Formats: sequence, structure tokens, C-alpha cells
Amino acid sequence: MTTKYSDDFIEEHRDINVGQDWWDSTYDYFSHICEIMGIDLDINDLCFSGFCSQGDGASWTGTYSAIAKDMAPTYDIAPAKVREYAPEDEELHRIADELCLLARIYHPTYAKVYRRGNYVHSYTMHVDEWEYIDEEIDMDDVDDAIAELIEETLLTQFRALADWLYCDLEKEYDYLKSDEAVIDTLEANEIEEAA
Repeated sequence: MTTKYSDDFIEEHRDINVGQDWWDSTYDYFSHICEIMGIDLDINDLCFSGFCSQGDGASWTGTYSAIAKDMAPTYDIAPAKVREYAPEDEELHRIADELCLLARIYHPTYAKVYRRGNYVHSYTMHVDEWEYIDEEIDMDDVDDAIAELIEETLLTQFRALADWLYCDLEKEYDYLKSDEAVIDTLEANEIEEAA
């Protein structure tokens, strides 16, 4: 790439794009994906740390409901809507498909997702107070192995969604710090290198 800026000048401005709230657009995208999947995200408890230390990651809290407030089955429509919104993202497709399959086999569920501890990676996330949306199903009658399978499947998919968010944040961060993005910002802001 030919540029009017020296390598030292580009390096000096490497962090020009990663100041305050650079992650907002990624969070907005993630929030919409969660909404499609039936997750009411607590946007104030959406967090990450990164990108070069052991224990870095992303996590979120919120509530999941396989049935939307208007009684539409989110689990049935989420796979198609996710594919429409993010047509190339196979990991999001897989997560939506898994949540749909779980609801179709074991009935729609509601779950609270929370984070525990001081870290923010996906393994700090837990499922609490999950239950069937169908009030005719008594939780006391549900076999323990089935209940454990449902909880573990929910947790696995919610953690996969947090890991997806982390990867997306890391890609955005790497792009914003790339020579190309730094040069574009320098040029857009008419920042000149001293002669």
C-alpha cells in the first residue's frame, strides 16, 4: 500500500480508532441478533476484556424466552431471521438452529442468564431459573436427566453466543488498528505528518 505517511507516523497513531466506545456498532449488531433469538439482553451488563491475555472473553446477562411477548414462537422464526440478517455467519445459524431444536423437542423454555465472578469470559455465564413456558408442564414431573440436558444445552448455546461476540469484537479491533483503517482516519481528518 502506497501512502504519504511514514511507518513511524502510522505507528504513532495506531490507536486513533480505538478510543472511547469503539465497540458500540458491534454491541448494536449483537443486541439485534439477541433480539431475533428471543434474548432480552441487559445492555448494561454486556462486557468483554481483550485481546491478548488468558481469561479474556465476552459475557452477557439477560433473559431468554422461546415465546415472544406477542406469543410468537421465537424459536421457530429465529433461524430464518438470523439467516436473513446475517446470511454468511454459519455460527449464528448453528446457535439459532440449536435453540430451535431444543424448543421443538423439549418444549419452549424461559431462562435467566447471569454472570458470576470478576472475569467476563463465557465460562462466567450461568443459567438460572429456567422453566417451561407451557404452564401445563409441572417442573417437578420433569426427569432430572432431561432437565440437566436442557439446562446444559441452553448454557452451551448462550456461551457460544458470547464467544461469537468476542470474536466479532476482536475482528473489529484488529481492523480499526490496521494500517488501512489508521490511514483512512488520518486522511479523513486531514492529519498531516510534519516535514
